[in-house]
Amino acid sequence: MAWLNLGGGNAPVTSAKRKVGSRAELAGGKKREAEKHAELIELGKRIRFLRKEILGYHRQSDFADRLGVTRGAVGNWEIGVGMKRDHLMMIAKEFNISWVWLAEGKGTPIAKPSIDARLEMLPPEEYETLYEHFQTMIDNRLRALGRKEPGGDEASGLDLPEGTKAGENSKRRKPTL
Repeated sequence: MAWLNLGGGNAPVTSAKRKVGSRAELAGGKKREAEKHAELIELGKRIRFLRKEILGYHRQSDFADRLGVTRGAVGNWEIGVGMKRDHLMMIAKEFNISWVWLAEGKGTPIAKPSIDARLEMLPPEEYETLYEHFQTMIDNRLRALGRKEPGGDEASGLDLPEGTKAGENSKRRKPTL
């Protein structure tokens, strides 16, 4: 530490160096920021596409009214600003839109109806029968695809004839040359 005499006494003088990362670290940080910004822009484009092309709301204010938010909020979302997870969840739920498509751009925008929601409409005594039907359909599909469950067919509870292996009775045609 150096001492600097300013006429009124001794006071320590320290150098206030900022901790700065390497150029590579700085470049990496800027690159991550740019990627994040690009993701937000793409999210905004999906929201605009959803609003205009899928749902047919040509005015941001109509879309905003349906969601209970301001037109300015929708405008910001569409340029990649101010979007929160709760907003995405609200949009997906209100319009029955795929969360994965909305948040990540993967898959299709229209959510497939949940089988669980449809099952809840049935009386509970139907569940066991449906479970057995689903299990049989899955086993048959796996067999057609030539796949076995872990533990073989015995573990699945299937009664296959002796010498029959999964995939033997598949209706797939063998390629001809």
